[in-house]
Amino acid sequence: LALKTLIGSHSLPFSLWDVAQKSLYLRNNQLVAGYLQGPNSALEEKIYCVTNRFFEPGKFPIILGIQEGRRSLACGTGDLPVLQLEDVNITELSRGGAETTRFTFFRSYKDGMWRFESAANPGWLLCTSAQSNEPLGLTLHPDAAHIVDFYFQLF
Repeated sequence: LALKTLIGSHSLPFSLWDVAQKSLYLRNNQLVAGYLQGPNSALEEKIYCVTNRFFEPGKFPIILGIQEGRRSLACGTGDLPVLQLEDVNITELSRGGAETTRFTFFRSYKDGMWRFESAANPGWLLCTSAQSNEPLGLTLHPDAAHIVDFYFQLF
């Protein structure tokens, strides 16, 4: 099945890791990207997602969460938007309207990799740092210090 047909109103677990093979894990209430090996691989956070039906389906709008979708990734809307986790269930957000914009990402796919653009901050992409054990964030200008290409597969 194609990924876009799998994601609907039911949240499904996915593995998300950057092209440098860093996985996501929770540290001090932040999602961090690092190399998890051996027993530490159990720390990897599964990413849950649902389609946001408020947006144009052709942009592949999704809401991302962790902990079975009970905590959502949200983007601040300041001059330098900040990525944060909020205790909001992604399935409830999927029914929402304009107020769900800061929880929404537009997915794009190219050459086997995914990018996630903030709906609230056009042009800003989900990113990891080129360094290990740094928080997941947002960048307007992909460069050597910010990785914006991810692998995303059903767990």
